Amino acid sequence: RRIEADGINLLTPLDRPTIKISICCDAYHVDEYSQQKDKYIKELGRFLAYGLNRRQPRRGYQEKTEHNAQKRPSAQRQRLFDDDPDEHWEATAASVLKLAPELNEDTESTQRTAGLSITEERPTVELIQSDQPVKTAKGDSSLQAVFRAQSQQIFQDKAAQLLPGRWEQLSTFDLYQLMQQLNQLPSDKRRRIGCVIGLLLTTGRGLNSVLDAQVLPMKKKAPSTLNEHSIIVMHGDSPGWLSGILRPESSRQMTGEWPKHMRTTQVSLTLPVPTFSWRLIEGQASYIVRRVRKRALPLFNKDGRAELEKDVKELLSTINRKTGARLTAHRLGAHLFNMLNTGDADLTAACLITGRMPSFGQQTSLYYYAPSTSYIEQQYVEAMREIEQQCATSLPKSDEIKPVCAAANLAPSGNPQYVGSKLVPITTYVNDLVATLQHRVKSARKGVQPLELFTMHNAYVAYTVAMLMFSTGYRSIRDPLPKWKNISLSRRMIVIADKTDDKQSHARFLPLTSLMVEQLAHYQRHRRGLIDRLEFYLQKQWETPFMFLNQSGTPQEVTPSRLEEHLQWRDTPPLNINRHYLHTQLKERGLASEVVDAFMGHWDAGQAPWDNYSTFCPREYCALIAPVIEKLMKAQGWKALKGKAL
Repeated sequence: RRIEADGINLLTPLDRPTIKISICCDAYHVDEYSQQKDKYIKELGRFLAYGLNRRQPRRGYQEKTEHNAQKRPSAQRQRLFDDDPDEHWEATAASVLKLAPELNEDTESTQRTAGLSITEERPTVELIQSDQPVKTAKGDSSLQAVFRAQSQQIFQDKAAQLLPGRWEQLSTFDLYQLMQQLNQLPSDKRRRIGCVIGLLLTTGRGLNSVLDAQVLPMKKKAPSTLNEHSIIVMHGDSPGWLSGILRPESSRQMTGEWPKHMRTTQVSLTLPVPTFSWRLIEGQASYIVRRVRKRALPLFNKDGRAELEKDVKELLSTINRKTGARLTAHRLGAHLFNMLNTGDADLTAACLITGRMPSFGQQTSLYYYAPSTSYIEQQYVEAMREIEQQCATSLPKSDEIKPVCAAANLAPSGNPQYVGSKLVPITTYVNDLVATLQHRVKSARKGVQPLELFTMHNAYVAYTVAMLMFSTGYRSIRDPLPKWKNISLSRRMIVIADKTDDKQSHARFLPLTSLMVEQLAHYQRHRRGLIDRLEFYLQKQWETPFMFLNQSGTPQEVTPSRLEEHLQWRDTPPLNINRHYLHTQLKERGLASEVVDAFMGHWDAGQAPWDNYSTFCPREYCALIAPVIEKLMKAQGWKALKGKAL
């Protein structure tokens, strides 16, 4: 043994996290006169730093990071799910090591400019590693550890579905016991702790955000700078609470003339406080609001927040010990998120309301969705009624939740307001784009000269591709249809693999409308006639279905830059506004979130609709979404146009 007893005592306890042992070793002072045993402690610290990826060969700790490393470390070790600091039981005994994707700054800028979510273009590699050492003395081996990791991966996929009845989700029994014990506290303690619990259940925020909450009279002006963690309690006859909107990372900058054609979205959201929640919050809010002059004041004194947090956790711990409940502050804050995901729910709306991401990672659809605030309020009110029933099962359902947002959800002109994506085009603008493309094709069809034929062909290809974009939600990052075998006109189905590459690693199956099938059939006939004419120029058969022609008649691949050049959309908006428009319109027409996510390709680990053991029915999926897409395309003015008679 190279470390003596004194050195071992320095590192104890040995069951603490490895990073703490590594920091302890790094802090140990050695010099040229130190003994070998002391130097070995320093070497042990370097060994642990390499294992934790806190140190790189020949770079040390103070390395200059590049663009990617500034945003995301080269490797991140984390639990499979969010850790609850008050829960000592661990769901899994493994960690996930995420390797950073190879995505340079230019690629990120291109995707952001095109209006795409950067998270869709990050093929991160995840390695699952057991947190426990291999116990060879008991017959364990590295092969058995691999089998355990596979089982843990299956568990992760199941848990990612956010099914009800999970261990970390509170039940009616838990909340009923909480309210019973809360009513037995002394009045002063009940006022402060009850306000904290009421805000946890009402806002869906974490304990730290609740302790930082502020109160303001309804008639006073709210702060202009709010984030998704801010909580402003609006005190008045129709009480409510105000918070900032959760924004996805790397959103497109709103510059140029095109933003005037997009939906105007709000930077904050006001929601009503139910009667049963207001009974918990009102005492503390009324106590503080009397001192408000102009600015909002904190609900809880800064000096007493640590003691208040301790009192809340002690109450929850006492209830758990006496009744067998599973209450923690983390679960109380996440309960609204869980209730919003009950049944056929909209996960994106739950993220916007609670300001939190799902435990399994980023929610990509958050980047493409811009619902109305009235729809968000409707989802919130329904979830809060269910929570009210859980807190007091003997009471009937209450209709006393006053819509505090009735005025806040309407613009001065009386139109609805929206939150979420800033890249959802208004309907009139999309209709104008369609009409312009049709006029361009009809005008170019009159020419008979070779250059005029090439111009007509390019306009016809741009029109067909644009129709395909608005009927399938295609991401304009490469050729929309690289192979003819990816489409079946007889079955009215198309396979699109636009997330990573053409190897179908994240492919999705989409139904084609009768209008789109008719247009593709016209384009096939036009393409065959054109290929025969240009055989001298091609030298070989052009494989991809779509192609542009330059002035010399040489075929060119349909790339995003060439497509944008030939579409010539007014004021040059981002090329992928079709995905923002489709996602929002499909949900506004009553389609379930599960169906829309399958159509757009917005699924995460364990939620793939075409994966093994998936209960997602392709027949029902096609029957549900195809008629809606058909009506949407007719409303936009799309028509099946014939090509040039060759």
